[in-house]
Amino acid sequence: MDDLEFRKTATIDPDNQDPEFLKKKQQNQYNRHFTHEQQRFNQKLQDTLTIAAPENLTDRVILSQQLSQHKREHLKKRQKKWRNRFIRSVAASVIIAFSAYLLIPVTINSAQLAQDVITHVHEDTHALNVRMDVPKSSIDTMLASYGGKLEGPIGQVSFLGHCIVGGHTGIHLVLNTAQGLVTVILLPTQSINQPSSLADSQFNGVLYPSQKGSIAIIAEHTKSVEDTRQKINQNLHWII
Repeated sequence: MDDLEFRKTATIDPDNQDPEFLKKKQQNQYNRHFTHEQQRFNQKLQDTLTIAAPENLTDRVILSQQLSQHKREHLKKRQKKWRNRFIRSVAASVIIAFSAYLLIPVTINSAQLAQDVITHVHEDTHALNVRMDVPKSSIDTMLASYGGKLEGPIGQVSFLGHCIVGGHTGIHLVLNTAQGLVTVILLPTQSINQPSSLADSQFNGVLYPSQKGSIAIIAEHTKSVEDTRQKINQNLHWII
Protein backbone atom coordinates (compact mmCIF):
# COMPACT_ATOMS: atom_id res chain seq x y z
CA MET A 1 0.00 0.00 0.00
CA ASP A 2 1.55 3.33 -1.09
CA ASP A 3 1.11 6.69 0.66
CA LEU A 4 -1.69 7.90 -1.62
CA GLU A 5 -3.73 4.72 -1.22
CA PHE A 6 -3.20 4.83 2.54
CA ARG A 7 -4.43 8.44 2.82
CA LYS A 8 -7.43 7.67 0.62
CA THR A 9 -8.37 4.65 2.77
CA ALA A 10 -7.81 6.60 6.00
CA THR A 11 -10.05 9.43 4.77
CA ILE A 12 -12.89 7.11 3.73
CA ASP A 13 -12.62 4.51 6.52
CA PRO A 14 -10.14 5.46 9.27
CA ASP A 15 -11.29 2.46 11.37
CA ASN A 16 -10.35 0.01 8.60
CA GLN A 17 -8.92 -3.23 10.06
CA ASP A 18 -7.23 -4.51 6.91
CA PRO A 19 -3.78 -5.86 7.93
CA GLU A 20 -2.01 -3.97 5.15
CA PHE A 21 -3.68 -0.72 6.20
CA LEU A 22 -2.85 -1.29 9.87
CA LYS A 23 0.78 -2.03 9.00
CA LYS A 24 1.02 1.18 6.96
CA LYS A 25 -0.63 3.11 9.81
CA GLN A 26 2.07 2.00 12.26
CA GLN A 27 4.86 2.79 9.81
CA ASN A 28 5.44 6.31 11.11
CA GLN A 29 4.09 8.98 13.45
CA TYR A 30 2.54 10.98 10.62
CA ASN A 31 0.36 8.07 9.43
CA ARG A 32 -0.90 7.48 12.97
CA HIS A 33 -1.59 11.20 13.41
CA PHE A 34 -3.42 11.47 10.08
CA THR A 35 -5.61 8.44 10.86
CA HIS A 36 -6.43 9.88 14.29
CA GLU A 37 -7.47 13.19 12.72
CA GLN A 38 -9.85 11.42 10.33
CA GLN A 39 -11.35 9.45 13.22
CA ARG A 40 -11.95 12.69 15.13
CA PHE A 41 -13.55 14.26 12.07
CA ASN A 42 -15.89 11.26 11.60
CA GLN A 43 -16.88 11.43 15.26
CA LYS A 44 -17.75 15.13 14.89
CA LEU A 45 -19.98 14.31 11.93
CA GLN A 46 -21.74 11.58 13.90
CA ASP A 47 -22.27 13.91 16.87
CA THR A 48 -23.69 16.59 14.57
CA LEU A 49 -26.13 14.16 12.97
CA THR A 50 -27.52 13.12 16.36
CA ILE A 51 -30.56 15.39 16.33
CA ALA A 52 -33.09 15.02 19.12
CA ALA A 53 -36.71 14.40 18.11
CA PRO A 54 -39.13 17.30 18.63
CA GLU A 55 -40.92 17.39 21.97
CA ASN A 56 -44.30 15.53 22.04
CA LEU A 57 -43.66 14.14 18.57
CA THR A 58 -45.37 10.82 19.37
CA ASP A 59 -48.52 12.48 20.69
CA ARG A 60 -48.70 14.76 17.67
CA VAL A 61 -48.37 11.86 15.22
CA ILE A 62 -51.06 9.82 16.98
CA LEU A 63 -53.43 12.80 17.05
CA SER A 64 -52.88 13.44 13.35
CA GLN A 65 -53.69 9.80 12.56
CA GLN A 66 -56.88 9.84 14.65
CA LEU A 67 -58.15 12.98 12.93
CA SER A 68 -57.41 11.67 9.46
CA GLN A 69 -59.53 8.56 10.10
CA HIS A 70 -62.70 10.71 10.34
CA LYS A 71 -62.27 12.37 6.98
CA ARG A 72 -63.82 11.23 3.74
CA GLU A 73 -61.82 9.20 1.22
CA HIS A 74 -61.00 12.02 -1.16
CA LEU A 75 -59.73 14.16 1.73
CA LYS A 76 -57.51 11.30 2.91
CA LYS A 77 -55.90 11.15 -0.53
CA ARG A 78 -55.24 14.88 -0.49
CA GLN A 79 -53.81 14.66 3.02
CA LYS A 80 -51.50 11.81 1.97
CA LYS A 81 -50.12 13.92 -0.87
CA TRP A 82 -49.62 16.86 1.47
CA ARG A 83 -47.85 14.66 4.05
CA ASN A 84 -45.43 13.36 1.44
CA ARG A 85 -44.57 16.91 0.40
CA PHE A 86 -44.14 17.90 4.04
CA ILE A 87 -41.72 15.02 4.74
CA ARG A 88 -39.62 15.92 1.71
CA SER A 89 -39.57 19.54 2.80
CA VAL A 90 -38.45 18.65 6.33
CA ALA A 91 -35.74 16.34 4.97
CA ALA A 92 -34.46 19.10 2.71
CA SER A 93 -34.46 21.55 5.62
CA VAL A 94 -32.43 19.17 7.77
CA ILE A 95 -29.86 18.72 4.99
CA ILE A 96 -29.60 22.47 4.45
CA ALA A 97 -29.26 23.15 8.18
CA PHE A 98 -26.58 20.48 8.55
CA SER A 99 -24.65 21.82 5.55
CA ALA A 100 -24.84 25.33 6.96
CA TYR A 101 -23.51 24.10 10.31
CA LEU A 102 -20.45 22.62 8.61
CA LEU A 103 -19.72 25.32 6.04
CA ILE A 104 -20.70 28.72 7.48
CA PRO A 105 -17.50 30.44 8.65
CA VAL A 106 -16.98 31.20 12.33
CA THR A 107 -14.99 34.34 13.21
CA ILE A 108 -12.01 33.59 15.47
CA ASN A 109 -8.81 35.23 16.71
CA SER A 110 -6.35 35.59 13.82
CA ALA A 111 -3.21 35.36 15.99
CA GLN A 112 -4.34 32.09 17.54
CA LEU A 113 -5.30 30.63 14.16
CA ALA A 114 -1.91 31.69 12.76
CA GLN A 115 -0.17 29.75 15.53
CA ASP A 116 -2.39 26.72 14.87
CA VAL A 117 -1.43 26.86 11.18
CA ILE A 118 2.32 26.97 11.91
CA THR A 119 1.94 24.07 14.34
CA HIS A 120 0.06 22.03 11.76
CA VAL A 121 2.72 22.62 9.07
CA HIS A 122 5.47 21.41 11.41
CA GLU A 123 3.45 18.35 12.45
CA ASP A 124 2.42 17.40 8.91
CA THR A 125 5.97 17.08 7.54
CA HIS A 126 4.85 14.23 5.29
CA ALA A 127 3.04 16.73 3.05
CA LEU A 128 6.33 18.44 2.16
CA ASN A 129 7.98 15.14 1.29
CA VAL A 130 5.34 13.91 -1.16
CA ARG A 131 6.32 14.27 -4.82
CA MET A 132 3.15 13.83 -6.84
CA ASP A 133 1.56 15.64 -9.76
CA VAL A 134 -1.97 16.07 -8.43
CA PRO A 135 -4.47 16.41 -11.31
CA LYS A 136 -6.74 19.45 -11.44
CA SER A 137 -9.78 17.15 -11.37
CA SER A 138 -8.82 15.99 -7.86
CA ILE A 139 -8.38 19.58 -6.70
CA ASP A 140 -11.73 20.58 -8.21
CA THR A 141 -13.49 17.69 -6.47
CA MET A 142 -12.11 18.59 -3.05
CA LEU A 143 -12.80 22.31 -3.51
CA ALA A 144 -16.37 21.59 -4.62
CA SER A 145 -17.09 19.85 -1.32
CA TYR A 146 -16.55 23.23 0.38
CA GLY A 147 -18.17 25.33 -2.36
CA GLY A 148 -14.94 26.40 -4.06
CA LYS A 149 -13.78 26.45 -7.66
CA LEU A 150 -10.53 27.14 -9.53
CA GLU A 151 -10.96 29.43 -12.53
CA GLY A 152 -7.30 29.18 -13.59
CA PRO A 153 -3.94 27.51 -12.78
CA ILE A 154 -2.22 27.99 -9.43
CA GLY A 155 0.91 25.98 -10.23
CA GLN A 156 2.05 22.38 -9.88
CA VAL A 157 0.40 20.76 -6.85
CA SER A 158 2.55 18.02 -5.31
CA PHE A 159 0.27 17.26 -2.35
CA LEU A 160 -3.48 17.49 -1.67
CA GLY A 161 -5.41 16.40 1.39
CA HIS A 162 -7.88 17.28 4.12
CA CYS A 163 -6.53 18.71 7.36
CA ILE A 164 -7.75 19.79 10.78
CA VAL A 165 -6.52 23.16 12.04
CA GLY A 166 -7.87 24.71 15.21
CA GLY A 167 -10.52 22.01 15.48
CA HIS A 168 -11.97 22.75 12.01
CA THR A 169 -11.46 20.97 8.70
CA GLY A 170 -9.74 22.54 5.73
CA ILE A 171 -7.77 21.75 2.58
CA HIS A 172 -3.98 21.32 2.64
CA LEU A 173 -2.05 21.82 -0.60
CA VAL A 174 1.68 21.96 -1.36
CA LEU A 175 2.82 23.77 -4.52
CA ASN A 176 6.15 23.13 -6.21
CA THR A 177 7.38 26.59 -7.28
CA ALA A 178 10.61 27.97 -8.72
CA GLN A 179 11.53 29.28 -5.27
CA GLY A 180 10.75 25.99 -3.53
CA LEU A 181 7.77 24.33 -1.86
CA VAL A 182 4.84 26.47 -0.75
CA THR A 183 2.13 25.27 1.64
CA VAL A 184 -1.40 26.58 1.09
CA ILE A 185 -4.10 25.88 3.68
CA LEU A 186 -7.68 26.83 2.84
CA LEU A 187 -9.89 27.28 5.91
CA PRO A 188 -13.39 28.02 4.56
CA THR A 189 -15.08 27.61 7.97
CA GLN A 190 -12.72 29.90 9.94
CA SER A 191 -13.05 33.64 9.34
CA ILE A 192 -10.71 36.31 10.69
CA ASN A 193 -11.09 40.09 10.82
CA GLN A 194 -7.54 41.00 9.83
CA PRO A 195 -4.41 39.46 8.28
CA SER A 196 -1.72 37.95 10.48
CA SER A 197 1.93 37.19 9.74
CA LEU A 198 3.27 33.66 10.08
CA ALA A 199 6.93 33.37 10.99
CA ASP A 200 9.33 31.18 12.93
CA SER A 201 12.90 29.98 12.53
CA GLN A 202 12.02 28.00 9.39
CA PHE A 203 8.94 29.44 7.71
CA ASN A 204 7.45 32.76 6.68
CA GLY A 205 3.94 33.38 5.53
CA VAL A 206 0.64 35.13 5.88
CA LEU A 207 -2.87 34.30 7.08
CA TYR A 208 -5.52 36.54 5.56
CA PRO A 209 -9.32 36.82 5.19
CA SER A 210 -10.83 35.28 2.08
CA GLN A 211 -14.18 35.54 0.32
CA LYS A 212 -15.09 32.53 2.45
CA GLY A 213 -13.17 31.83 5.64
CA SER A 214 -9.43 32.42 5.49
CA ILE A 215 -6.29 31.32 3.65
CA ALA A 216 -2.77 30.62 4.92
CA ILE A 217 0.32 30.57 2.69
CA ILE A 218 3.63 29.40 4.17
CA ALA A 219 7.10 28.93 2.65
CA GLU A 220 10.77 29.40 3.38
CA HIS A 221 11.06 32.31 0.93
CA THR A 222 8.94 35.47 1.14
CA LYS A 223 8.78 35.98 -2.63
CA SER A 224 7.20 32.60 -3.23
CA VAL A 225 4.54 33.46 -0.62
CA GLU A 226 3.53 36.66 -2.42
CA ASP A 227 3.60 35.05 -5.89
CA THR A 228 1.38 32.19 -4.69
CA ARG A 229 -0.97 34.60 -2.94
CA GLN A 230 -1.55 36.48 -6.20
CA LYS A 231 -2.34 33.25 -8.08
CA ILE A 232 -4.73 32.06 -5.38
CA ASN A 233 -6.55 35.40 -5.21
CA GLN A 234 -6.92 35.54 -9.00
CA ASN A 235 -8.07 31.99 -9.60
CA LEU A 236 -9.85 30.68 -6.48
CA HIS A 237 -13.53 31.55 -6.16
CA TRP A 238 -16.19 30.44 -3.71
CA ILE A 239 -19.54 29.75 -5.35
CA ILE A 240 -21.51 29.17 -2.11
